[in-house]
Amino acid sequence: MSPEEKMGIVLVSYGSLNSQAWATYEKIRSDYVKAFPGADVRLAFTSDFIRRVLSEKQGIFFHSPLTALAELFNQGCRNVVAQSLHVVPGSEFQHMASSVHVQKNVREKSCFGNLEIGTPLLSSLQDCMKVSKALRPEFQSSEIEGQDHENESFAVSEEVAYVLMGHGTSRSANRVYSQMAKVLKENQKNVFLGTLEGFPGIDEVLLQTKKSGVKKVILMPFLLVAGGHALVDLAGDSANSWRSVFDREGFRTEVILKGLGENDAVVDIFVEHTRKAVLMLKGRIRDATYRLNW
Repeated sequence: MSPEEKMGIVLVSYGSLNSQAWATYEKIRSDYVKAFPGADVRLAFTSDFIRRVLSEKQGIFFHSPLTALAELFNQGCRNVVAQSLHVVPGSEFQHMASSVHVQKNVREKSCFGNLEIGTPLLSSLQDCMKVSKALRPEFQSSEIEGQDHENESFAVSEEVAYVLMGHGTSRSANRVYSQMAKVLKENQKNVFLGTLEGFPGIDEVLLQTKKSGVKKVILMPFLLVAGGHALVDLAGDSANSWRSVFDREGFRTEVILKGLGENDAVVDIFVEHTRKAVLMLKGRIRDATYRLNW
Protein backbone atom coordinates (compact mmCIF):
# COMPACT_ATOMS: atom_id res chain seq x y z
CA MET A 1 0.00 0.00 0.00
CA SER A 2 1.46 3.36 -1.04
CA PRO A 3 1.75 6.24 1.46
CA GLU A 4 -1.04 8.00 -0.41
CA GLU A 5 -3.33 5.01 0.18
CA LYS A 6 -2.27 3.97 3.69
CA MET A 7 -5.17 4.48 6.08
CA GLY A 8 -5.30 5.16 9.78
CA ILE A 9 -8.27 5.13 12.14
CA VAL A 10 -8.31 6.72 15.59
CA LEU A 11 -11.12 5.49 17.83
CA VAL A 12 -11.82 8.36 20.20
CA SER A 13 -13.55 7.87 23.56
CA TYR A 14 -13.65 9.74 26.84
CA GLY A 15 -11.88 6.84 28.51
CA SER A 16 -12.20 4.84 31.71
CA LEU A 17 -10.16 3.77 34.74
CA ASN A 18 -11.93 0.42 34.81
CA SER A 19 -10.03 -2.57 33.43
CA GLN A 20 -13.23 -4.30 32.30
CA ALA A 21 -14.03 -1.24 30.22
CA TRP A 22 -10.62 -1.54 28.53
CA ALA A 23 -11.63 -5.03 27.38
CA THR A 24 -14.63 -3.50 25.63
CA TYR A 25 -12.47 -0.85 23.99
CA GLU A 26 -10.07 -3.55 22.79
CA LYS A 27 -12.98 -5.58 21.42
CA ILE A 28 -14.12 -2.56 19.41
CA ARG A 29 -10.59 -1.98 18.14
CA SER A 30 -10.34 -5.65 17.11
CA ASP A 31 -13.67 -5.37 15.29
CA TYR A 32 -12.28 -2.38 13.40
CA VAL A 33 -9.11 -4.24 12.45
CA LYS A 34 -11.32 -6.92 10.89
CA ALA A 35 -13.63 -4.41 9.21
CA PHE A 36 -10.78 -2.35 7.71
CA PRO A 37 -8.00 -4.75 6.66
CA GLY A 38 -4.65 -3.02 6.35
CA ALA A 39 -5.69 0.05 8.32
CA ASP A 40 -3.65 1.16 11.34
CA VAL A 41 -6.25 1.36 14.14
CA ARG A 42 -5.43 3.26 17.34
CA LEU A 43 -7.44 3.98 20.49
CA ALA A 44 -7.40 7.41 22.11
CA PHE A 45 -8.87 8.86 25.32
CA THR A 46 -9.92 12.50 25.45
CA SER A 47 -9.78 12.71 29.26
CA ASP A 48 -6.48 14.20 30.41
CA PHE A 49 -7.28 13.10 33.96
CA ILE A 50 -7.82 9.45 33.05
CA ARG A 51 -4.70 9.28 30.89
CA ARG A 52 -2.60 10.89 33.65
CA VAL A 53 -3.89 8.59 36.41
CA LEU A 54 -3.35 5.48 34.30
CA SER A 55 0.16 6.61 33.42
CA GLU A 56 1.26 7.73 36.88
CA LYS A 57 -0.36 5.04 39.03
CA GLN A 58 -0.47 2.01 36.76
CA GLY A 59 2.15 2.69 34.11
CA ILE A 60 -0.45 2.28 31.36
CA PHE A 61 -0.26 4.61 28.37
CA PHE A 62 -3.19 5.71 26.27
CA HIS A 63 -3.00 8.21 23.41
CA SER A 64 -4.82 11.50 23.28
CA PRO A 65 -6.54 12.09 19.92
CA LEU A 66 -3.78 14.45 18.81
CA THR A 67 -0.87 12.19 19.80
CA ALA A 68 -2.58 9.29 18.04
CA LEU A 69 -2.97 11.38 14.88
CA ALA A 70 0.66 12.49 15.10
CA GLU A 71 1.85 8.90 15.42
CA LEU A 72 -0.24 7.80 12.45
CA PHE A 73 1.25 10.64 10.43
CA ASN A 74 4.75 9.55 11.42
CA GLN A 75 3.86 6.00 10.36
CA GLY A 76 3.00 7.25 6.90
CA CYS A 77 -0.80 7.33 7.08
CA ARG A 78 -2.15 10.07 4.85
CA ASN A 79 -5.82 9.06 4.90
CA VAL A 80 -7.16 9.13 8.42
CA VAL A 81 -10.55 8.94 10.11
CA ALA A 82 -10.96 10.11 13.68
CA GLN A 83 -13.96 8.03 14.69
CA SER A 84 -15.95 9.25 17.66
CA LEU A 85 -17.00 6.51 20.07
CA HIS A 86 -19.28 8.94 21.88
CA VAL A 87 -22.98 8.11 22.16
CA VAL A 88 -24.25 11.58 21.20
CA PRO A 89 -22.63 14.69 19.68
CA GLY A 90 -22.32 16.39 23.07
CA SER A 91 -19.57 18.46 24.65
CA GLU A 92 -16.93 15.72 24.58
CA PHE A 93 -17.49 15.13 20.88
CA GLN A 94 -17.54 18.86 20.12
CA HIS A 95 -14.21 19.32 21.90
CA MET A 96 -12.67 16.37 20.07
CA ALA A 97 -14.02 17.52 16.70
CA SER A 98 -12.69 21.04 17.18
CA SER A 99 -9.22 19.73 18.03
CA VAL A 100 -9.17 17.42 15.02
CA HIS A 101 -10.43 20.21 12.75
CA VAL A 102 -7.49 22.39 13.78
CA GLN A 103 -5.13 19.47 13.24
CA LYS A 104 -6.62 18.92 9.80
CA ASN A 105 -5.85 22.47 8.72
CA VAL A 106 -2.28 22.19 10.02
CA ARG A 107 -1.62 18.78 8.48
CA GLU A 108 -2.98 19.78 5.09
CA LYS A 109 -0.05 22.18 4.86
CA SER A 110 2.26 19.28 5.71
CA CYS A 111 0.81 16.89 3.11
CA PHE A 112 -1.23 14.97 5.68
CA GLY A 113 -3.65 14.15 2.90
CA ASN A 114 -7.21 13.56 3.98
CA LEU A 115 -8.63 13.65 7.48
CA GLU A 116 -12.31 13.15 8.31
CA ILE A 117 -14.37 12.72 11.46
CA GLY A 118 -16.71 9.78 11.98
CA THR A 119 -19.86 10.86 13.79
CA PRO A 120 -21.10 9.53 17.16
CA LEU A 121 -23.47 6.60 17.60
CA LEU A 122 -26.69 8.62 17.62
CA SER A 123 -26.27 11.17 14.85
CA SER A 124 -29.66 10.81 13.18
CA LEU A 125 -33.14 9.43 13.67
CA GLN A 126 -32.08 6.44 11.55
CA ASP A 127 -29.29 5.75 14.05
CA CYS A 128 -31.82 5.73 16.90
CA MET A 129 -33.93 3.21 15.01
CA LYS A 130 -30.90 1.00 14.36
CA VAL A 131 -29.81 1.11 18.00
CA SER A 132 -33.31 0.18 19.13
CA LYS A 133 -33.22 -2.82 16.83
CA ALA A 134 -29.70 -3.74 17.95
CA LEU A 135 -30.77 -3.75 21.61
CA ARG A 136 -33.91 -5.79 21.08
CA PRO A 137 -32.22 -9.14 21.90
CA GLU A 138 -31.10 -7.67 25.24
CA PHE A 139 -34.70 -7.29 26.36
CA GLN A 140 -35.79 -10.76 27.36
CA SER A 141 -38.73 -11.81 29.54
CA SER A 142 -37.90 -12.61 33.14
CA GLU A 143 -39.25 -15.43 35.24
CA ILE A 144 -39.43 -15.83 38.99
CA GLU A 145 -40.18 -18.84 41.06
CA GLY A 146 -42.95 -18.70 43.62
CA GLN A 147 -44.97 -21.00 45.84
CA ASP A 148 -48.71 -21.54 45.83
CA HIS A 149 -50.81 -21.98 48.95
CA GLU A 150 -50.25 -25.74 48.84
CA ASN A 151 -46.48 -25.19 48.99
CA GLU A 152 -45.93 -26.41 45.43
CA SER A 153 -43.20 -24.72 43.44
CA PHE A 154 -44.20 -23.11 40.19
CA ALA A 155 -42.76 -20.64 37.68
CA VAL A 156 -44.49 -17.30 37.24
CA SER A 157 -43.87 -15.15 34.20
CA GLU A 158 -43.32 -11.66 35.52
CA GLU A 159 -43.41 -8.57 33.33
CA VAL A 160 -40.37 -6.41 33.82
CA ALA A 161 -39.25 -2.95 32.82
CA TYR A 162 -35.82 -2.33 31.37
CA VAL A 163 -34.39 0.98 32.55
CA LEU A 164 -31.40 2.30 30.62
CA MET A 165 -29.13 4.95 32.10
CA GLY A 166 -27.31 7.29 29.73
CA HIS A 167 -24.88 10.05 30.63
CA GLY A 168 -26.75 13.05 29.29
CA THR A 169 -25.44 16.52 28.55
CA SER A 170 -26.39 20.09 29.25
CA ARG A 171 -25.88 20.97 25.58
CA SER A 172 -28.56 20.96 22.90
CA ALA A 173 -27.38 17.47 21.92
CA ASN A 174 -29.33 16.17 24.92
CA ARG A 175 -32.41 16.21 22.70
CA VAL A 176 -30.97 13.10 21.06
CA TYR A 177 -31.60 11.20 24.30
CA SER A 178 -35.22 12.32 24.27
CA GLN A 179 -35.50 11.16 20.68
CA MET A 180 -33.90 7.81 21.54
CA ALA A 181 -36.24 7.41 24.53
CA LYS A 182 -39.23 8.01 22.25
CA VAL A 183 -38.01 5.46 19.70
CA LEU A 184 -37.49 2.85 22.42
CA LYS A 185 -40.95 3.52 23.82
CA GLU A 186 -42.52 3.03 20.40
CA ASN A 187 -40.47 -0.02 19.37
CA GLN A 188 -40.14 -1.92 22.65
CA LYS A 189 -42.40 -2.76 25.58
CA ASN A 190 -41.55 -1.28 28.96
CA VAL A 191 -38.10 -0.01 27.98
CA PHE A 192 -37.29 3.40 29.43
CA LEU A 193 -34.23 5.58 28.88
CA GLY A 194 -33.06 8.24 31.29
CA THR A 195 -29.88 10.25 31.85
CA LEU A 196 -27.66 11.38 34.69
CA GLU A 197 -27.19 14.95 33.51
CA GLY A 198 -30.10 15.78 31.24
CA PHE A 199 -33.68 15.04 30.30
CA PRO A 200 -35.32 12.64 30.81
CA GLY A 201 -33.80 12.11 34.25
CA ILE A 202 -34.41 9.48 36.89
CA ASP A 203 -37.59 11.19 38.14
CA GLU A 204 -39.19 10.95 34.69
CA VAL A 205 -38.05 7.35 34.24
CA LEU A 206 -39.30 6.37 37.70
CA LEU A 207 -42.73 7.84 36.91
CA GLN A 208 -42.92 5.94 33.61
CA THR A 209 -41.90 2.72 35.33
CA LYS A 210 -44.58 3.11 38.01
CA LYS A 211 -47.23 3.73 35.35
CA SER A 212 -46.22 0.52 33.56
CA GLY A 213 -47.37 -1.49 36.57
CA VAL A 214 -44.36 -3.82 36.64
CA LYS A 215 -42.82 -5.15 39.82
CA LYS A 216 -39.31 -5.88 38.59
CA VAL A 217 -36.79 -3.51 37.02
CA ILE A 218 -33.68 -4.52 35.12
CA LEU A 219 -31.15 -1.69 35.09
CA MET A 220 -28.68 -1.41 32.22
CA PRO A 221 -26.12 1.25 31.21
CA PHE A 222 -26.78 3.15 27.99
CA LEU A 223 -23.05 3.86 27.85
CA LEU A 224 -20.31 2.61 25.56
CA VAL A 225 -18.59 0.77 28.41
CA ALA A 226 -19.70 -0.37 31.86
CA GLY A 227 -17.17 1.81 33.66
CA GLY A 228 -17.36 4.18 36.62
CA HIS A 229 -20.82 5.60 35.94
CA ALA A 230 -22.30 2.12 35.55
CA LEU A 231 -20.60 0.77 38.67
CA VAL A 232 -21.30 3.78 40.91
CA ASP A 233 -24.24 5.82 39.59
CA LEU A 234 -26.26 2.90 38.28
CA ALA A 235 -25.39 -0.11 40.44
CA GLY A 236 -23.62 1.43 43.44
CA ASP A 237 -24.53 1.16 47.12
CA SER A 238 -25.01 4.88 47.69
CA ALA A 239 -28.48 6.22 48.44
CA ASN A 240 -28.48 8.15 45.16
CA SER A 241 -27.64 5.28 42.82
CA TRP A 242 -30.41 4.28 40.44
CA ARG A 243 -30.51 0.80 41.93
CA SER A 244 -31.02 2.24 45.41
CA VAL A 245 -33.74 4.62 44.22
CA PHE A 246 -35.72 1.83 42.57
CA ASP A 247 -35.18 -0.43 45.59
CA ARG A 248 -36.68 2.21 47.89
CA GLU A 249 -39.69 2.52 45.61
CA GLY A 250 -40.47 -1.15 46.15
CA PHE A 251 -39.23 -2.62 42.87
CA ARG A 252 -37.27 -5.84 42.67
CA THR A 253 -34.09 -4.80 40.88
CA GLU A 254 -31.46 -6.53 38.81
CA VAL A 255 -28.44 -4.91 37.21
CA ILE A 256 -26.86 -6.02 33.94
CA LEU A 257 -23.45 -4.36 33.58
CA LYS A 258 -23.03 -4.55 29.82
CA GLY A 259 -21.88 -1.57 27.79
CA LEU A 260 -23.18 -0.72 24.33
CA GLY A 261 -19.74 -1.55 22.93
CA GLU A 262 -20.27 -5.21 23.81
CA ASN A 263 -23.17 -5.39 21.36
CA ASP A 264 -21.89 -6.35 17.90
CA ALA A 265 -24.82 -4.70 16.12
CA VAL A 266 -24.11 -1.41 17.91
CA VAL A 267 -20.44 -1.55 16.92
CA ASP A 268 -21.60 -2.13 13.33
CA ILE A 269 -23.31 1.28 13.45
CA PHE A 270 -20.02 2.93 14.41
CA VAL A 271 -18.31 1.02 11.58
CA GLU A 272 -20.97 2.27 9.16
CA HIS A 273 -20.22 5.85 10.21
CA THR A 274 -16.52 5.24 9.63
CA ARG A 275 -17.15 3.78 6.17
CA LYS A 276 -19.07 6.92 5.25
CA ALA A 277 -16.21 9.09 6.54
CA VAL A 278 -13.78 7.03 4.41
CA LEU A 279 -15.89 7.69 1.32
CA MET A 280 -15.89 11.39 2.16
CA LEU A 281 -12.13 11.62 2.62
CA LYS A 282 -11.66 9.84 -0.71
CA GLY A 283 -13.96 12.34 -2.36
CA ARG A 284 -16.55 9.78 -3.38
CA ILE A 285 -19.40 11.52 -1.58
CA ARG A 286 -20.08 15.08 -0.50
CA ASP A 287 -22.91 14.72 1.99
CA ALA A 288 -23.42 17.99 3.83
CA THR A 289 -26.06 16.41 6.05
CA TYR A 290 -23.45 14.02 7.39
CA ARG A 291 -21.17 16.76 8.65
CA LEU A 292 -22.29 17.85 12.08
CA ASN A 293 -22.00 21.50 12.98
CA TRP A 294 -18.78 21.48 14.95
